[in-house]
Amino acid sequence: MSLDFDKWADGLCDRLRAEITADVVKSLTPLVHAASQQPSLVDRHRQAELLGISVPKLDSLVREGVIPSKQVGTRRLFDPAAVIAAIPDTGGVSDE
Repeated sequence: MSLDFDKWADGLCDRLRAEITADVVKSLTPLVHAASQQPSLVDRHRQAELLGISVPKLDSLVREGVIPSKQVGTRRLFDPAAVIAAIPDTGGVSDE
């Protein structure tokens, strides 16, 4: 009799685990999708860090039109994906 109970309990735990997992995935999927659809903008310091260059060099590249940015109030913000797409294939970007 104890063996039957153990099998029943194991089966119940497996079903509950599967239901909980499905509920969590169902709840989180729209949140993850929404977050991935919103562009993440970063400031000058973070963008320079991502590129491995100094902030003055980043400012220079923005003035030259090499790197796209957006002015929001007094802040200049960058979309890292757009910046990477804009980097020339030849030569890249360096701090020189």
